[in-house]
Amino acid sequence: MKISPATLAALALAAGSTNAFAPAAPTRSISSLNAVSKKDTYQITLLPGDGIGPEIMSACKEVLGTLQKKCGFELEMTDALIGGAAIDAKNDPFPDESLEQCRNSDSVLLSCIGGYKWDSNPRELRPESGLLKMRKEMGLFANLRPAKVLPQLINASTLKKEIVEGVDVMCVRELTGDVYFGTPKGIDVVDGEQKMLYT
Repeated sequence: MKISPATLAALALAAGSTNAFAPAAPTRSISSLNAVSKKDTYQITLLPGDGIGPEIMSACKEVLGTLQKKCGFELEMTDALIGGAAIDAKNDPFPDESLEQCRNSDSVLLSCIGGYKWDSNPRELRPESGLLKMRKEMGLFANLRPAKVLPQLINASTLKKEIVEGVDVMCVRELTGDVYFGTPKGIDVVDGEQKMLYT
């Protein structure tokens, strides 16, 4: 059995995470898009993040634990820092050691980041800056956003039952181009001349 980052993303979503990423592969051949070769043990980096992130990650671990037993392979899961937790511990929203650990793993599972505590920080010390660094450095292409209405909760919706009943869609949000990392960043006027801003 092959386990790919996309499979782990689906597992994360099943456990409640909304920040599972599918990797970009602009320079890889089609045959290499299966991501990870079959083996007995896979290295997984877990990024619990902030707020309810550790709670979400705990649920994901339970799902992955069941998957291991059912499918007969091992997952070696190691935590790393990102977001506000990383700022508090390392004064960096995505430390280089976290990036290196992610790169050396078969897959990465991210929960959620951010919170009021860090909202007044300068841009480079906000949790979101760590997320942008991760996306850019690892070439993460898409954020998978599910929208599924469970029959047990349909009456809790603010929308009418006949509108939301049966809704089950997946939105794929592109993460690596345009306003995220596009250059130039803007135009400024310096000594009466317009200059492109690249940083």
